[in-house]
Amino acid sequence: MEQEKQQMTLAQRLQKSWADLRQTNLRAQAHYAVFRTTQHIKNKNGLVKQYQQRFIAGWEKWLGVGAGITGLLMLLNPDSLWRWQFVLVLISVLLAPLLANLFHSLKKVFTEYPGKQLIGQVITLEQPIVEGTGTIRLDNLEWQLAGVDCLAGTQARIIAINDRTLYITPLNQTS
Repeated sequence: MEQEKQQMTLAQRLQKSWADLRQTNLRAQAHYAVFRTTQHIKNKNGLVKQYQQRFIAGWEKWLGVGAGITGLLMLLNPDSLWRWQFVLVLISVLLAPLLANLFHSLKKVFTEYPGKQLIGQVITLEQPIVEGTGTIRLDNLEWQLAGVDCLAGTQARIIAINDRTLYITPLNQTS
């Protein structure tokens, strides 16, 4: 199937897509798409629901943030913005939770340390651990290992990380 798709030219693929589209019931597909979208929106874990819950839980905070943003904008340009003050507060209040989510996501990206996802992972040692130290290559990165002396081929679980050192505990000892 994949080879057929690769061997078809762009024009042939477009013709095939058009023929498939003409054979399907567009009205039924449109109804299904609308149904699926509304069900996703109604889902208790959907993005709209999360926004509503966050907005309702801290509306006082978002009102303060909106007023603060409007105050800063008016401080920078007091002559022309006073007519739009109510609209700016309203828009700022509605956008504040979204901006806070964006800020939280960016903060999470920049504050998480590399290798955090490795904690709990079971690895097989490629080189032995001698005198409590060793090295391993994971995800194209060289990591220092610390733990009990083990032979190569031993399976171990990563239990902690500090800087570029993975602390491990062996699951079994191979002879």
